[in-house]
Amino acid sequence: MKSLKKVVALMLAAVMVLAALSGCAKKAEPAAEAAASGEAAKSGEKLRICMLPQFKGENYFDGCREGAEAAAKDLGVELFYDGPSQSEATNAKQVEILNSFIANGVDGIVIAPCDSEGIAPTLQAAMKNGIGVVTYDCDAQVDSRDIMVNQATAADIGLGLVEAIAGDLKKNGFGPGTPARIALISGSGVDESTNSWCVAIRDLLQTDEYSWMTLDCDETGFKGGDIWTPGSDEAAAQNAAAQAMALAGDAKDGSQINAIIGMSTMSAPAIAAAWNNVSGEKPNVVLAGVATPLGLADYINDEKNPLNHGVLWSVYDLGYLAVETAVAIARGELDPKTAEKFNSKAGEKAIIEGESGGKEILMGKALIYDQSNVNDFNF
Repeated sequence: MKSLKKVVALMLAAVMVLAALSGCAKKAEPAAEAAASGEAAKSGEKLRICMLPQFKGENYFDGCREGAEAAAKDLGVELFYDGPSQSEATNAKQVEILNSFIANGVDGIVIAPCDSEGIAPTLQAAMKNGIGVVTYDCDAQVDSRDIMVNQATAADIGLGLVEAIAGDLKKNGFGPGTPARIALISGSGVDESTNSWCVAIRDLLQTDEYSWMTLDCDETGFKGGDIWTPGSDEAAAQNAAAQAMALAGDAKDGSQINAIIGMSTMSAPAIAAAWNNVSGEKPNVVLAGVATPLGLADYINDEKNPLNHGVLWSVYDLGYLAVETAVAIARGELDPKTAEKFNSKAGEKAIIEGESGGKEILMGKALIYDQSNVNDFNF
């Protein structure tokens, strides 16, 4: 049975490669039903789950991997883990790795896409052949995955970030009647999750409570004059942070950026480092961002550095829940189309229809940390 399944998987990978080379818009024909991911479970063979992060070698995705490996051990499945390096975090590289996973006959895919649209054809081909697809951290198009494990809603993350800077801005003399200009160092610009957080911030700034903060963005909410999109490359994130920092200060006439939010685990430490690297008089600016506590602890504990708050979630739990979900789908224990809840080892998790229309498992609330608790975490 396993040999037949591997042959079918190889056929599927070959079809996708040939389609990519030819540039042909015609969709590949579905492979035989023997590729259905439930076959391994039915035959008593060990399930094979693959996990593909946006990139490797960074403490955020490394933390997710630890949780994923623990889930695989607890559930008795085989986990394959690989991803691009930080400098090669592109859709093309993810597709290459994903095709290799598929050729090895995996029963489930867990992925954090670099490009939500670009990865869609490969994921759709896998789904047509019975391979369950679970996204985590970053979502794909809803028609190219079964379900997303959502670490926190975009609204929760956006609110956490806005609240993180609001208090410090008020201490600097900003507030109703004295507008503050904010800037965002975002992701790649094609990352649906990070884009949704930017939109959530834009929407909050249109409410009465936070209308005294301004963000130069276009109608999308995730592009604009004060939104940088360096992607996952560390050097690019550092350059973007340095550019924003050069425009920073406490001027109250809109001529300077008064607060900078790092929207990723690359850009959040980068903005704090950029402030440290300013020679001479340093700007009076408010900083906050999305990153692991370990990634920001040195800056938060530094009394001089203005980065006082971080926002995240348990990356270990995220990796665990993502693999746990993929296994449940492969074993036929979870139907994402009809289920309203998922009984995880961490407790009952609600399954909802997300803002994009696809099904999501909600992991929990966003975590806001500061100097009072940043040292309590080991990720």
